[in-house]
Amino acid sequence: MTTKALTKLESILLILVVLVSILAIVGWARPTQPAQPSPTQTVTPKAEKLYYVPILDKWMSEDEIKEEIEKEGTIIVADWTYGGLVETYHAPAFKKYVKERWGVDIEVKWIGTQEPEVIVSSVLQAVKAGQPAPYDVVAIEAPYFFRTKKADAVEAAIYVGNPLMPNLKYVHPFFLQFQPYSVVFQAIDTAGLLINTEKAGWIKDYTDLADPRLKGHVILPTPGTVHFANFLVNLALAMGKNYKSPQEMEEVIKFATEKIHPNVLRYTVSEAEIIEYLERGEAWAVAWWWYLAPVEAAKGYPIERVAQPQGNVFIPGIAWIPKNAKHPVLAQIFIDFLMSPKFWFALDFPQYRESKEDFLMLHQNLLNDTNFDLLPDWIKPIYPKIYPYPLDKMYEWYVFPDYEYIEEHTEEWSNLYKQYAGLT
Repeated sequence: MTTKALTKLESILLILVVLVSILAIVGWARPTQPAQPSPTQTVTPKAEKLYYVPILDKWMSEDEIKEEIEKEGTIIVADWTYGGLVETYHAPAFKKYVKERWGVDIEVKWIGTQEPEVIVSSVLQAVKAGQPAPYDVVAIEAPYFFRTKKADAVEAAIYVGNPLMPNLKYVHPFFLQFQPYSVVFQAIDTAGLLINTEKAGWIKDYTDLADPRLKGHVILPTPGTVHFANFLVNLALAMGKNYKSPQEMEEVIKFATEKIHPNVLRYTVSEAEIIEYLERGEAWAVAWWWYLAPVEAAKGYPIERVAQPQGNVFIPGIAWIPKNAKHPVLAQIFIDFLMSPKFWFALDFPQYRESKEDFLMLHQNLLNDTNFDLLPDWIKPIYPKIYPYPLDKMYEWYVFPDYEYIEEHTEEWSNLYKQYAGLT
């Protein structure tokens, strides 16, 4: 009985083993299918890069930024006239810049003016009334920026790291010293001395205007103008005097009337007159603006600027965005354009690189020293004699004075000068 039962058990076990083996083989041979997500499983989309956009105070994708640019459609810029180049160079260049980077066509309204007081007044009135600013970007003389900033009417949006202004990270720090409120965009707009190097190449600072050899060959700004006040401040710097000290400023004015006034050929603020006297060789030293130096040098006249070591009154163009700008994204992109090599070197407009007159009108700074190689060949030999190069020289040459103080004392200083000089 026992032997027979074992035989049946073995038979059953053998059959089970065979069946399991067959099932295993069938299972291994069955084709596999990819795993499918369950009905409740979510698929994570690819992450989209976002950018923080100042003024709007939003994180936005590139597509959203493009949509905002299309929505804004237009930018209103308050700036100078640049000798008529705005319509043929400045505005078209910015349109091209936006199209190439963002793929959007825009319109540019450029309010060119030589009366910055009107621009600033309209901005301040709008901000005070809680109305939209009449301009999206203002790019005019430094004193007007400081006045508007003091009134808390400037956006804090211009800084290295703003994703709409990638060019700022390549700009010399001198131009960025007032971030996040503005950028300095000029390197030569200085109230300083121009000299005829063949006649008076020995002049080193404003005190040299007292040299008797200059009798009848000095041009000074008309007393009563801010240009004349800048002359007095530059003379004070040369003499080591504090222009905010009434006593020391009276010493400066006495020196000017006793030593420099006898050498004066003419008092004028007419640039046409100044150019005429320079080109005729009658004016050997002129207290005016440095930007005339490259213009005259390019014409072949021996005119250079004098960077007195004691410092020179610097009144550059400064660009800023007023509060409540109607087109804030385009305003920020314009600042990036303003500080780009494409703009200052006319890289996409070769006709303006070839024209000496046009290039000198549109070129305002190098942005950084490595950009020297981008200059047209014709200007490279004379560039260091006219512009600050290397750019670190700006720290040595330039002084940002208290513009408001100078403006407040212009009349007082001018009257005292006329009194001592016997001018009516």
